[in-house]
Amino acid sequence: MKKLLVITAFLCTFASAQDQKLSPFDHLGHNMLLSAFGWPLGFHMLGGALTYHFSMEDNDLMVARFAARQNEVVSGVAFMPGMLMGTFGPFLIPGYMYFISDNQTLNNTGAVAIQATAVAFLYNNILKAISGRAHPDAENNSGELSRDFKWGFGRRGVFYGWPSGHSMTNAALAMSIASYHRDKPIVVAGCALYAGYIATSMVLGAKGEAHWFSDAVAGTLMGASIGWYIGSVFYKEKVGEKPEPSRVTVAPLFYDDTKGAVVSLRF
Repeated sequence: MKKLLVITAFLCTFASAQDQKLSPFDHLGHNMLLSAFGWPLGFHMLGGALTYHFSMEDNDLMVARFAARQNEVVSGVAFMPGMLMGTFGPFLIPGYMYFISDNQTLNNTGAVAIQATAVAFLYNNILKAISGRAHPDAENNSGELSRDFKWGFGRRGVFYGWPSGHSMTNAALAMSIASYHRDKPIVVAGCALYAGYIATSMVLGAKGEAHWFSDAVAGTLMGASIGWYIGSVFYKEKVGEKPEPSRVTVAPLFYDDTKGAVVSLRF
């Protein structure tokens, strides 16, 4: 009898988690903090390290020159759709899912995607405002230009900078959906292809003048990790699994004249 009661209670809890309507504001503070300073921090740092490597080794320059040599008509047909999707997709896709669709599964997926996209958009604009990286110039590309960062705050606004906003927000959008529906391989594969196509379009489209190769690589790594983390939180809630606290957490420290970071480890 006790076993039956336990099973019944579990099924009721699971059904309630499945039927619960999600909001983009659920777990927002927790997810904003840990998508920046939890395990995704490793992918953010990897994006920075790869940017340094690709710019110093002139890999960015090589890709930019390759993009500039391509036929404009062929390049436009191949990559302009990706650039347009990258611009409007983060608004239209989750917006339709959450606000317009009558399907609750899509509504919940849209809530997850809106949160992931918004968090990635916020972090991306902060990074762009701080980094101020120059964009490629098809007529005047050089290794020095690819390494032209104006560190500070707002020295080149938020339109010039690193990493690629299109790559980062769309990777967060796609991977949040993939993570939330990780038990559906077709959805995961489709989301990965979408994120990859957007990043490729931002590098090879418009004669390569939208972003450096490393902008797109870093943006995709950062956005994908943010999206997967946020999607995982909601997925565990959906299946009735209690989320575990992050094993490694890094938080900034500002106290009087002391500035640094606090690292906490959970064993």
